[in-house]
Amino acid sequence: MAYDAVISLILTLKQLVQLKPHWISDETRKMVDSVLESLEYFQDFVENTSKRRKDCVKVEELEREMKSAVNEAEDAIELEIYEINKLEKGNAREALCETLLLLVEKIDDMKRNVMGSSFGTNEVQGYSNPTNEDLQTGYVAKLNPESVVVGLEDDLMRIIRRLKGSMSTREIIPILGMGGIGKTTLAKMAYDDPQIRNHFDIHVWVTISQEYQTRYLLLGVVSCIFNEIKQGTDNELMDMIYKKLKGRRYLVVMDDIWSNEVWDLMSRTFPDDDNGSRIILTSRLKGVATHADPDTPPHEVSLLNADDSWKLLHETVFGVVHVCPPELEDIGKQVAQKCQGLPLALLVVAGHLSKIERTQESWKDVAKSVSKVVANESDKCLGVLAMSYHYLPNHLKPCFLYMGVFPEDSDVNIEKLINLWVCEGFLWEELVGRDFLEDLVSRNLIMVRNRRFNGEWKSCGVHDLVRDLILREAEKEKFLQVTKDPSAKMHHVCRYSFHSNIYQNDLLESSSIDLTRTMHFFRGLGSKQVPLLACFKLLRVLSVVQYGFEDFPLVITKLVHLRYLQLRSCDDPHGSLSELYNLQVFIVGSLGYNPPTIHETIWQMKHLRDLKVSHSISLPKNPSNKLQNLEGLSCLRLSSCTFELFSAIPNLKTLKLHGSQKECQGEKMFEHLNSLACLKRLEQLKIRCKDLYLFPIPCKYTLPTSLRSLTLSYTYLPWEDMANIVKLPKLEVLKIKNYGFYGDVWRLNEGDIFNELKFLLIRTNDMKQWRAGSVNFPMLQHVVLRTCIYLEEIPKDFGEIYTLESIELYHCRRTAANSVNEIQEEQESMGNDCLSVLIDDCR
Repeated sequence: MAYDAVISLILTLKQLVQLKPHWISDETRKMVDSVLESLEYFQDFVENTSKRRKDCVKVEELEREMKSAVNEAEDAIELEIYEINKLEKGNAREALCETLLLLVEKIDDMKRNVMGSSFGTNEVQGYSNPTNEDLQTGYVAKLNPESVVVGLEDDLMRIIRRLKGSMSTREIIPILGMGGIGKTTLAKMAYDDPQIRNHFDIHVWVTISQEYQTRYLLLGVVSCIFNEIKQGTDNELMDMIYKKLKGRRYLVVMDDIWSNEVWDLMSRTFPDDDNGSRIILTSRLKGVATHADPDTPPHEVSLLNADDSWKLLHETVFGVVHVCPPELEDIGKQVAQKCQGLPLALLVVAGHLSKIERTQESWKDVAKSVSKVVANESDKCLGVLAMSYHYLPNHLKPCFLYMGVFPEDSDVNIEKLINLWVCEGFLWEELVGRDFLEDLVSRNLIMVRNRRFNGEWKSCGVHDLVRDLILREAEKEKFLQVTKDPSAKMHHVCRYSFHSNIYQNDLLESSSIDLTRTMHFFRGLGSKQVPLLACFKLLRVLSVVQYGFEDFPLVITKLVHLRYLQLRSCDDPHGSLSELYNLQVFIVGSLGYNPPTIHETIWQMKHLRDLKVSHSISLPKNPSNKLQNLEGLSCLRLSSCTFELFSAIPNLKTLKLHGSQKECQGEKMFEHLNSLACLKRLEQLKIRCKDLYLFPIPCKYTLPTSLRSLTLSYTYLPWEDMANIVKLPKLEVLKIKNYGFYGDVWRLNEGDIFNELKFLLIRTNDMKQWRAGSVNFPMLQHVVLRTCIYLEEIPKDFGEIYTLESIELYHCRRTAANSVNEIQEEQESMGNDCLSVLIDDCR
């Protein structure tokens, strides 16, 4: 992929000029401008040729030459920068100028080569994007696989009947079928069905996959049951699960199970109390289902018939309301038929059809391609997926392939993913990254896994078949190597992702040191391997997830090209970390008992955008510089909050604070909270205190008016202090967790109006009476109450909030649940059936 190489070098040169202006002489600046001009020409060339379908071999050959030339140029520039920093050369200007002088000639030669080809003439440059008029062939639907479910209605009814059946003994319900046929979708539909939610006392969903760790599976079950993380040995966790489920009617879904061993392990935690409990298994392997229960017939999901295949394709491309143009219907049915009833194939092909012109010629080309790639072999869907991948715009290909970095079945945090894309040099800024992600989701190549209340995406992932495609294409492009075997031979690629323990001395030594830009370690890293990291001079991304460093690894501070660094250490981050002047994201997990100390040199890291520390920290006083780019910070000690500090980080958008009673008392607390007001761009604030009880917090303070989301936990504020929060004009999300507010009665006067609040969560609280009305929450959409065991009822006229969509109660009093049911019944009696109510374990 020449495109990502070109974009990467453009960003490298622009950052060099921005961050090291004293290295740039007038002559050097002219050479940089010349190279940038050539690179922009290459970018236009690659973008335009990607739209053409003829002479692909010649185009690919030119792009390979271009990629090689650009990569060599970037390697040479970054190696020179590394040597300048390492040796502290006084003649940095001359050294950089000499390097660029050689590169300008090579880049110019490449430009002449491209311009001399038939593809560098006006024939290519004159190609234009399709106009709105060209695309006026109908509605282009943004694909959402969750909203288009076809052909599973009968399957769902059969599963629900088995779940609610009269059989009192614990029943195993296996759902079998090939990959991508809809097993997980069917299980999720049954799991989320309101009848089923009310039928069972406890609901557990756990995803197994081929590679699983027993502890993570057990912790996943525990979090479902207890709504919080509990610690203990594996045996202790299993005992907790068994005791909690004992005597309760439960539903467990074990999704994507591949081995008999994991069933033997997990099934011991699920008691059979003859009370109608059920366990759903989804698997591709019939032997697993037979092993779990040889006497129970599995539910086998069938491929879609011709009618349902066309219906699924049609509704995904055009939506439910719009109709396929008559001239495309026969071709569309041919395309659907050639997908052989596999929903995944249909959705991927539909995603492709949604992105191309609505003409007979275009659709006939797709029909011809599908007929070649859809076969009876096990990898038949990869052909369809590969077609969708090859038709991706150049700027999306590296972003898509990067999903291969993460282990199978990972829920990838979207903020982290986009940060990695930016640091890799795939795109310019985070906002562009969200556009890229939306495009990939709309093509059904990336799936949204978790959403916020308003539908905003939290995490994403890819289907197993899609991941297989990613790994195949990434290896072919020399983009990425993923290794699960510590003895595997390393190929010459730019990126490595290790999914197994790395202890061999020769493993890192055998990798392509001069090319490597990225290394992810998802498992253990041998101590003898750590010094070898210094060899990777051009490293941009280093993520060590599992391994904990005893001492902060100083070798890392010499990797001056690092933009993304994630590690865990018992030691404080070293002051020389500031030498990483390119660093944008720093995530450090502290393994020590005491919070880490951040060195004053942090103020020299002007490029830093995101700083995350697992323990609460204090930033050094008397800032020597402003960190204008810093937008995310966690976790900061509440006692560190001062006007002076926040004046040095004025562009924060997200902030997480931790406090303790010793740190925050009386007038000091007043000052700390008021200092937040100078953060004019702060949108999300989380405050969590510890060791506090009935904390004497001041009654008046000013929070940033830009806040859109506020979370308070263990702060024990009196309800009267809500007057400070109700004033926030943009607040949309308010989460009160674990005695964030304290007291028997929350009373709101008519003038206390949350004008923009859409989501309200109250969890673990001693409130008994909630005296409020619809006038106080005119825009409220969702109310969630968890473990509010003292609350007697929900305000009766909440049903009059015309925007209200749902009320959810978990582990609350039965009287509160009854009041919610009354609100719903009253609304239904008036013809309003838009209010959704979910009540779970309310007694």
